[in-house]
Amino acid sequence: MTSDYRATRYCPVIEELDIKKQKIVDMIKTEHPRAKDMHAYIRVNESPYKIEFMKAYNFKCAYCGASIDIIPKEMFEIDHFIYEKSFETKADAGFIENLVLSCHSCNHRKRALPLPEESREILHPDSDKIKYTFKRDDNFYITVSEEHSNNEAIITFYKTIGLEGEIHRLDYLLMNMIGLQRTLENNQSVYAELGKAIDILRLKRNLM
Repeated sequence: MTSDYRATRYCPVIEELDIKKQKIVDMIKTEHPRAKDMHAYIRVNESPYKIEFMKAYNFKCAYCGASIDIIPKEMFEIDHFIYEKSFETKADAGFIENLVLSCHSCNHRKRALPLPEESREILHPDSDKIKYTFKRDDNFYITVSEEHSNNEAIITFYKTIGLEGEIHRLDYLLMNMIGLQRTLENNQSVYAELGKAIDILRLKRNLM
């Protein structure tokens, strides 16, 4: 397992995320010089900005790690890390540092969850600190790290977005299997058998 609970050994490392996100802002402002609310532009499924935003996150949910290998583009949403109603206007909430890529499930479960200021840095998905806030146990479940096991804000966040759920364990297994399958393209028999197992698990996942 990797040190990041959201990534399998086959997942590329997210690099220069802040730079990539700023480039998206530059793209938007080039075409829309008066733009302030980045969310209004990036959230549109058909826009090139959403694709670039997803690329910046390697097409993975920043909260649970589910990838485009197992959920379609339309199930990825642009989340306000700090809930938009915490700001005076929607536009004020739409600055790029407050936007993260989320799957539909994590985004809608999180909704208006208040985030205490002292916990925001260790919960923000763009921060390396979240890697040490949650971890994968030996059975591939996402758990709260021992260091934060008594932190009520962390535990509330964890339970609210459902990180303890069985589906995230299954997603992790699926992403590992898909990653492994890609390394076996020259072994057609094993590749095909693994593909059958992936299809069965993907169906089970989509019925959960």
